[in-house]
Amino acid sequence: MNNSEHKLKSNKEPRPPKACGWMAEFENEHDLLHAAEKVRDAGYTKTDAFTPFPVHGIDHALGIKPTILPFIVLCAGLTGLCTALLMQWWMNGVDYKYIISGKPFGITPASIPVSFELTILFSAFTSVLGMLALNGLPKFSNPVFTSAKFDRATNDRFFLYVDATDKYYNRESVRELLSSVDANSLDEVMEDSTPSEMPRAILLGALLLVLAGLIPSAIVLNMRSSFSDLPRWHVFFDMDFQPKKKPQQTTTIFKDGRSMRPQVPGTISRGQLEQQDPFYLGYDPMKVTSLDTDKQIYVSAVDSTAASPSLDATVQPPAASPAGGAPNLPFLDKLPIEANEENIKLGKTKYEIYCSACHGYAGFGDGLVAKRAASLAQDTWAPPSSLHLDRVQKQPVGQIFHTISKGQGKMASYASSITPQERWSIVLYVKALQRSRNANIDDVPVEQRGSLTEPTPSQTK
Repeated sequence: MNNSEHKLKSNKEPRPPKACGWMAEFENEHDLLHAAEKVRDAGYTKTDAFTPFPVHGIDHALGIKPTILPFIVLCAGLTGLCTALLMQWWMNGVDYKYIISGKPFGITPASIPVSFELTILFSAFTSVLGMLALNGLPKFSNPVFTSAKFDRATNDRFFLYVDATDKYYNRESVRELLSSVDANSLDEVMEDSTPSEMPRAILLGALLLVLAGLIPSAIVLNMRSSFSDLPRWHVFFDMDFQPKKKPQQTTTIFKDGRSMRPQVPGTISRGQLEQQDPFYLGYDPMKVTSLDTDKQIYVSAVDSTAASPSLDATVQPPAASPAGGAPNLPFLDKLPIEANEENIKLGKTKYEIYCSACHGYAGFGDGLVAKRAASLAQDTWAPPSSLHLDRVQKQPVGQIFHTISKGQGKMASYASSITPQERWSIVLYVKALQRSRNANIDDVPVEQRGSLTEPTPSQTK
């Protein structure tokens, strides 16, 4: 036996192509709908229609049942909702309890955004993946592609296909059924007989692409782990070589030859406005120029001959007095905002959000945080002051604003959380609270005095 005979016997004989079903061609959608109804009534379910445009009623004609995808997506959305709520309840109410402005532990209205996002996330992924799974996708080939006539399915022809995998499929019965519906042509669809092995050229090309993709990564790793005295690569030169003058360079544009220009007299540097305006400080910085180191208090020493304070010097934050209280500064004694109903409502809202947790809604220092700390009886806790103490009521409005801005004792600064306008509104509301506990009959309009009643013991606290 020679080598040629051995090689001939070792090769497998080609298998004849398998029949995959029957496909009928129609000229219009009306004939297609009529044929689809007859195929449906015959009991066939593994069918499909191909049209150049959407045909109304084709789903009913083929007997296609409604998809269960909406119910799957609904279950996925409910799963995402429950997952989000359970996760937030466990994190905030069980695993790591943390008091945030007196809010309750566990699930709160603040949990809604996360729950909504996870509901949408689970639903979106399930919609896409469920659609692919129910439609058997991705599918890179279809037996109908072997028919040369099928190319007109996107132009002017309509096709009805009955798959051989249908449980009632019989080759002759299906051919006779489709022959009775006056189709333009009837063809048996055979499987694709082209070789299924991927050509070596494609495999080699894919390997070369993978190797080429590793080259940039290797270059980046080499550049990150090595040093070079060569200039870097410039992709866009305009950002590195633009016509500009750097500091300490000379120029011919100005007569003095300096590229750096001095500040225009009377201007304030960016970011330093709040260091010069009493509205942002609570005191007048023009009256604070030196610190008496012996007495540890600020003194007023403004040069009456100076038209304005030096703009080159930055006002430093004031130091605390020896008694540990607020610094002895020239605080504002008048509100820089109007005492109207709008500012009162704004101050009340911000006070109840940021201040009532410790100072209480009425300002007696009996907020939820204070009550919690008192129940724990820890030595490190400093009880918040009552806003109705005589020393607090005598404080100028600027000092209360300064306390809110800078903090005092265990109280932290709220400057990053509350705007200056909101801080002054809180000061206005605090003054209104203090006045409410020290009001007399003359403060009530004459026409409303008759509606007053005797206060209860709890109200005279």
